[in-house]
Amino acid sequence: MARTPKLDAVLAAQAESARAALTELVPQDQIGEHVLASAEGERLVMHRFEARVPGYGGWQWYVTLARGPRMKVATVCDSGLLPGDGALLPPAWVPWAERVAPEELEAERLAEAAEAAANGASGGEDTEQTPVTAPSGGSPEDGGTGGAAAEAPESTDADDDAGHRGDDSEPTDDSGPDASTPGADGESDPEDDADPAQPRRPRRRRRARRATRG
Repeated sequence: MARTPKLDAVLAAQAESARAALTELVPQDQIGEHVLASAEGERLVMHRFEARVPGYGGWQWYVTLARGPRMKVATVCDSGLLPGDGALLPPAWVPWAERVAPEELEAERLAEAAEAAANGASGGEDTEQTPVTAPSGGSPEDGGTGGAAAEAPESTDADDDAGHRGDDSEPTDDSGPDASTPGADGESDPEDDADPAQPRRPRRRRRARRATRG
């Protein structure tokens, strides 16, 4: 069991020293009569004075004094305001979650839901796809070609002649035996037996037969 500290007589007698220390912090007219001196520890005494501060009814100024062993001079340790008996006190603090009414929580929940719905609606409008516009003269289904597939251009007689000429003509192979080469097929060309002094007639080339159009 803790021992109750004994009131130090030297410090208890220095109430005016405590008042003088308090007047350095607050106006003198706000310091009232000396109320009491209480022991807070060994050679540690608290002096209380009536507080004449508007709005602080029942409060008291306090000054704590201390001294060392075999010393007669007090040292100011602390000062301030403390509530006395019947002091006007603020209501007890209540956590926010406990002092909010249920209807206030419900209103806050509805407001958050409405805000979330509004944000979702605005987001849907932003992501709406833009309809595809078909190029002039066609639709997206037929690739913008005017509604019908592109027709191949009609071939001309010159193109047909060139195509058939390429199909009927036989490829020339420089690496194989040539018909003009003597002994290529085992027979000699009559022209090769002719007199070399006589001029040789140019050989006629077989022209590709032109295909008739049906």
